Amino acid sequence: MKPPAWIAQLAREGLVAFSRVDRAGTETLDQLRALQLIAVEVQGNRRRVIVRDRIAFTRWVAGAYPDEVAAPVTGRRAANIARARQSKAGVSTHDAQPLILRWFSPDPTVPWADLTHRCGIVGIMTNHISELDLPEYWTLLTVENWESFVSLDYQPQTNTILAVFTGGNIADSTLRVLAALQPPPVRAIHFGDYDWSGLAIFRRIRTMLPILSFYVPDDVADLFRNFAGYGLLEGQIPLVPRPDDPDEVQRVIALIEQHNAGLEQEIVAPPRF
Repeated sequence: MKPPAWIAQLAREGLVAFSRVDRAGTETLDQLRALQLIAVEVQGNRRRVIVRDRIAFTRWVAGAYPDEVAAPVTGRRAANIARARQSKAGVSTHDAQPLILRWFSPDPTVPWADLTHRCGIVGIMTNHISELDLPEYWTLLTVENWESFVSLDYQPQTNTILAVFTGGNIADSTLRVLAALQPPPVRAIHFGDYDWSGLAIFRRIRTMLPILSFYVPDDVADLFRNFAGYGLLEGQIPLVPRPDDPDEVQRVIALIEQHNAGLEQEIVAPPRF
């Protein structure tokens, strides 16, 4: 699949005029900024998109448009290796990703719950995901930021909760694995930042996990009023509400626009079950 012209130019030259990004590319632009692969620079009345991490951006292009091979960059051996489809460092080897999780269960002797209790977190490679012995009824909780993830405490708990650390934008291959888990979760909730990048991350995860909801506390309006930060939106492009956005996303968009500010996830208490 051939990438859009502005993506191809970014891969070749490392920058492109912001005006080259059409409306269809706005969501992709938001995702790339949330991944911190690109940035938007302002020079006078002109804006341009620049690549922040050339190696990681090349890998992203190779994964998103697998038939496209970018031109080599002189002196960037790692980047050139990443572009080679058959190389050891190629995209295919990244189908196996580390997954950091925390398992909360009504039965503390369940191996994964016991490991979480003793070690704090559990790590597993996605190609070994079948080792997870999921119960018939369980909840998936995706968590964007580390501080909120490690502070989760769901003990005692009446139902199994599998909390997954996304670290911002989670890899596509990991999302595919999560979406294919059997039995599937009875519900899935995303707990992330309440700013444009946080909403873009949620939208991206939800494309592969349609049952995913965005956690918004009942007192979110008060939290915005008391703790919203103007600097949190710096460098972020506002999102346009979409018809398929859940009500909770539209509510957060309205609050961001009202206060011209975002709210850090760490301010918000995690969802209760």
